[in-house]
Amino acid sequence: MSSLEDIFGKLALTTVTTVSRIALSHATNAAIRNVTSYISTQLPKNKQASNEIRTLQRQLDLKVKNLKPTIDIIAKSVANGNEDLEPALEMCNDLKRDIDNFANQVDTIKEPEQVKHQLKRLLANIDDAIPSLHLALRSIENQLGRTTVSPSRLVRASSVLNNDSKTFALKLYSLFTANQRDASAYAFTWKEEFHKCKLTVSKKDWNRTLVIQEDLNDGLYHEEDEEGKKMTIEIENIERMYYTQSGELLNIEDAKTSVLVLKVLKEKKNEKEEENKVETKQTAPEIIKEELRTANWYAFGLWNDDDDDEQDTKVKKDTADILLLESVIKLCSLEAKEQMSHLEASDELIQLYMT
Repeated sequence: MSSLEDIFGKLALTTVTTVSRIALSHATNAAIRNVTSYISTQLPKNKQASNEIRTLQRQLDLKVKNLKPTIDIIAKSVANGNEDLEPALEMCNDLKRDIDNFANQVDTIKEPEQVKHQLKRLLANIDDAIPSLHLALRSIENQLGRTTVSPSRLVRASSVLNNDSKTFALKLYSLFTANQRDASAYAFTWKEEFHKCKLTVSKKDWNRTLVIQEDLNDGLYHEEDEEGKKMTIEIENIERMYYTQSGELLNIEDAKTSVLVLKVLKEKKNEKEEENKVETKQTAPEIIKEELRTANWYAFGLWNDDDDDEQDTKVKKDTADILLLESVIKLCSLEAKEQMSHLEASDELIQLYMT
């Protein structure tokens, strides 16, 4: 059985997956802490054994840190549908399980030689995996090299994040949660949430929030004392984005130009859930009722005072603005997940999040 993501993945011209880091680093940190605790409690007077274990501990930490960029790229490629790299990602998951098991058992090990043996075994497993992971990385380097980030759009997106005054004038739609018809592109029912709204990006530390304020100056009738509604979307809860050239492809009848669709989780993922990749299967899709319980689906189209105007200049402008919004969200995702300014990010990290 497939899901809503299957339909959107087929219709979207580009699919953007906000991939969380493989939790290998979390497992390693737990192992390091437990080894440190073991040394302080079990080997307070055995300096030779303590020094040997500390050396192995540091080697484990450094090797995993060196692997993290490679794992990030492989995980993103698999999440975007590159099934050929699934064995490489499974290899990473196997390493994580090995480190998890060691972290859970180290407190029960009485002999320091056993701890050293386990650490050496973990290091050997990592060494065995490195050639295969590097081969997997090389297999996607050419593809990454061909996919370039638009410099002008990147500069504009950066300017938006550094200038809080930027506002996107949009229309907002949501997927009707009572939709239980047969799944196809034209079976979706979209509800217009805001005929016109203004979207801005707010910041707290490195966490960004999309603030959507309904604009009642939309040409529709409203009561004099009526106030516009407001909603927010946390960047860290956006699991996927889909871009289409026309909302009509998604059965949004009055959205004739570009649309950006967001899948927004209703609850933040925990660490265990973040390890799992998100797949887009090429099979006949069906709407899974459970999926509508765990995530909200929103579609953003550009607001235009004259929706009947279909001149090429307007279409190009609408497309550019929607793509700019997409780029802004990508940069926000980078900052939220890496806890750093996008201005300090390396070229490789920018490439990873923006393509």
